[in-house]
Amino acid sequence: MPDADRGRAWHVAARSVLTRSLGLRRGQTLLIETFAHTLGVADVLAEEARNLGVRPIVLYAPGSLFAPARGVPPDHLYAITRVESAAAQTCDAFIHLPPSPADLDRRDRMPPAYRRAFEARRHEWHRLLVRHLVPSVDFLAAGATEESARRFQVRPGDWEKESLRASSVPPALIRKEGLPLLRRLEAARRVTVSHPNGTRLELGLLGRAPYLDDGAISREDLAHGRVGTTVPGGYLAVALHERVANGRFVSNRPSRYRSGIVGGLSWTFRGGRVTHFDAARGRDLVAASYRKAGPERVRPALLEIGLNPKVHDFPLAEDLERGVVTLYIGHNDDFGGRTRGTYRQYALLRGADLSLDDTLVLKGGERVV
Repeated sequence: MPDADRGRAWHVAARSVLTRSLGLRRGQTLLIETFAHTLGVADVLAEEARNLGVRPIVLYAPGSLFAPARGVPPDHLYAITRVESAAAQTCDAFIHLPPSPADLDRRDRMPPAYRRAFEARRHEWHRLLVRHLVPSVDFLAAGATEESARRFQVRPGDWEKESLRASSVPPALIRKEGLPLLRRLEAARRVTVSHPNGTRLELGLLGRAPYLDDGAISREDLAHGRVGTTVPGGYLAVALHERVANGRFVSNRPSRYRSGIVGGLSWTFRGGRVTHFDAARGRDLVAASYRKAGPERVRPALLEIGLNPKVHDFPLAEDLERGVVTLYIGHNDDFGGRTRGTYRQYALLRGADLSLDDTLVLKGGERVV
């Protein structure tokens, strides 16, 4: 992509985030949290904000955020300051730009007390945003850096192009794709997923409310205390019946993690429990986290359908691809389910048939209702 076209694409995506995802208007205030490697993206967002008559404030998070400070207690080091608290109370929207994989590696290596204090800070910041109903976006496209591309084994230019195109998909288009499926999910009690690769799985539903993420924060979202989304966005998810699952689910596309790639992940279920798992690639990664997990690890958790037509090979967001069916095991209490815990693992299936009760809604990954 020529530099001029690349710059225009970033500005188009930034304006879409500000207007379509956050609904910002002239005279409002935008808070942007950035790291060193995303300063260029923060500049683009700030420029587009000023063009809209929105006042941008940039909050810089240094790399030292992920390192202990000598002689400074962790609770003090990661406490929300009065300035930060005031910003959360008074801003009209918030954009978070992602840390780099190296930053997250440093976070994982922090001493336990510092890691707990860091996580407490993150949760407290989220509580502030919810308390003050601040529409918030995680702008994932900013993570499409050369360093991350090497980590995830993708071409940086291709990833950047895809991320910008996917970030510019109108939320209205995603809603149009997802609403017919949402209405079917609301009424259904049985799910069947099948694929020629050996997938044949029966799942249950309990009438729980499906969640449609279109990459935008609406008044309805705020009324329900849902203040955050990702851009790009685009998925429909529902909490599953935790005691109903029989059959086999076989992933046919890889899942990327900071620690490696998992491919060909398969789960066998009987009587609502995982009885066996395997993976053609990265089995040790899955097994290591599975061994450390609690009892939630054997339960079906969530069913998700991707809705974004411009996502095809986006690291850490592969589930957003239109028609991709994602199955999660583990906890689902954050989506209205009954299983609590901290463990959740997913597997991705492209080109599946999916039926709700006796109605086929996806054929080869394409919506037919």
